[in-house]
Amino acid sequence: MKKFSIYFFLILFLNTALGADTLSLSFFQNMTDNLFQNRYSEPDQISSFNFYIDKNISGFSFFTEGNYSYLHKNPKLAYYLHDIGIDYLRPVNEKTAFYFSLIGQGAFYRSDYEDFNYFSFNFLAAFKTYISQTSILKSNYILEYKKYKYSLFDFVSHSVFLSFDKFFQTKTTLKSEISWGYKNFLHPYSSEEAIPEDYTEDNHSGRRTYIFVPKIEYEEQGIQIFSIKGLIAQGVGDRIGLRISGMKQWILSGGNPFSSVEEFYMVENPSYDSYSWTGYQLSSQLAVLVPWDIELKIGYTVDNKEFHGIESMSLEGDTLGITRKDERGQFEARLEKNFPKFSIFLSYFYIDNQSNDPFFDWQSNLFSVGIELNTFINKKK
Repeated sequence: MKKFSIYFFLILFLNTALGADTLSLSFFQNMTDNLFQNRYSEPDQISSFNFYIDKNISGFSFFTEGNYSYLHKNPKLAYYLHDIGIDYLRPVNEKTAFYFSLIGQGAFYRSDYEDFNYFSFNFLAAFKTYISQTSILKSNYILEYKKYKYSLFDFVSHSVFLSFDKFFQTKTTLKSEISWGYKNFLHPYSSEEAIPEDYTEDNHSGRRTYIFVPKIEYEEQGIQIFSIKGLIAQGVGDRIGLRISGMKQWILSGGNPFSSVEEFYMVENPSYDSYSWTGYQLSSQLAVLVPWDIELKIGYTVDNKEFHGIESMSLEGDTLGITRKDERGQFEARLEKNFPKFSIFLSYFYIDNQSNDPFFDWQSNLFSVGIELNTFINKKK
């Protein structure tokens, strides 16, 4: 309660100091039977409280956003994220506009996970133009710099996206996108590198423990990726929408400095991101506006990922001499009801992850319920 009280008074202070135009508050309660997303299925509940405040001045938008997440059975993994940023929209004419944003972010974990603490800087430049009344061309560039407590994770990345949207009178939408990214690990060998050793279930999570082995190299290391995406969406009347999308990604060069990659539920792990794999994703979704204007979404996603440079290991910790590959099926159902000043959410996920590394062969059920409150203080917002 003490932490939530401090959080509440921080929001009141920022809201008063900024003279905010918009204040958004949300609370989510998440429940999972596999927090660490591995074969040992550690259950937990995550309470997440978020706020967002912005203020518009002479065409610029100043904003700040915070998120505190508390894990009930793994409180040492609780964390706080905070963003501060500014963005600017510059119209060229009625059809074309530029958008720019600068964001600083900090992540703060407790002492047992303080290696995940970081400060980051993000710059986004975007361009959008209507080629015709039914087609849009968009592009953007993203620069991201992150400095972690554990310097092995430090990186600078550059991403470029180009997309084309086409709309038809039949309520059909087509979208295509190509993207390129480069992630440069700044200190991959300047400190000791984590490699897996034998592990037990004594910590009740089944997570692999790590030892640290010194490296004598002091080189930078990078990963270059390229991807293509496609989407087709179809409206059926005023209450039904269908969507099918696909994505294919390649690693063009390089690799990461990790000997193992892991993902957690609702908690960022810097070893696992879009740069850590090559493969494809297929997704479908049905959206229906049911009685009482409740929005129902049902979807299914298939992922096939190969983790370049990562070897599969036996449960005894011995390498199997093959590259780790995961095939994942994910079912999602979500209900959302929007009211004039707030929205409520209820969602369920089932994930079946099959891997040639037996440690990452797992299933999981995920439940989430939440409420979001939006207050537009400035009526012109």
